[in-house]
Amino acid sequence: MQTNGNTVADYQVGPPRRPDIHHDNGFLQNPNDPNDSTPLPTESPGLGDYAALAEWEVKLRGARALQGVPGVPHNDIPDGLDTYDHFLHGNGADRHFDYERFVRTDPAGQAVLTNSTRDTQQAAEATYNQMIAQDPSLAGKPVTFQITGSQIGVGSSEQFPYPETENWQKAIGGHSIWNSATVTVYPPETPGGKPRFEMDMTLHAEDRYNFNPGQADINTGTPDAANGRFEQTGLGHQYTNYGTLQRHVTWDQGSPENATSRPIGGR
Repeated sequence: MQTNGNTVADYQVGPPRRPDIHHDNGFLQNPNDPNDSTPLPTESPGLGDYAALAEWEVKLRGARALQGVPGVPHNDIPDGLDTYDHFLHGNGADRHFDYERFVRTDPAGQAVLTNSTRDTQQAAEATYNQMIAQDPSLAGKPVTFQITGSQIGVGSSEQFPYPETENWQKAIGGHSIWNSATVTVYPPETPGGKPRFEMDMTLHAEDRYNFNPGQADINTGTPDAANGRFEQTGLGHQYTNYGTLQRHVTWDQGSPENATSRPIGGR
């Protein structure tokens, strides 16, 4: 059973299943095939590359020292610095970040959570309606099912906007999310009432951290090529950032906008 109706994502009944999310390879992308998932081989660094790396290491340490200092530029970018540090020193290993922090400290993060939750609520209601249409006897008993959604791009729409803060622009920028949920629907407690939905939802986020030809940092104007060279020489390594958050959401059928939502696990 598949539900797409008025939702942004397409949802299917079943356990969580990561959609096929494509990430580019930045300065190691095959220029003749933007869909080629195999990065180009690196080349040996020269003396100039090592000198540039030493310069950026100094910049990283200096930026760390300035965090929280009033009145200086770029003094609130701790997550952006952590992701850059991992680019230089993580050897390409996957990294996990705190999506709760993004939601808590960036207005765009709150919009992403609100709108993706509503999207999944609508999918849950549509799925339940289909189940009742196929088997009307289910309307009088609790029903539990799982749904899993397709990719939603964050950063290119009003519903799912690009991060507003410099910190999260540097840390994740535009990225991908997908939602999965376990839903239980309870029949009305009083005649003529509405079924009650309870949903345990997980938002899954991922982002490929790298630098891209022709682009530049939003806040400083520094060309991506300054760091893309480290990708080409193996002095820096692209990697994938992963993050999740979970919410327990309850609402009455037809009123998803009146839902109550709380973090799962008491966070």
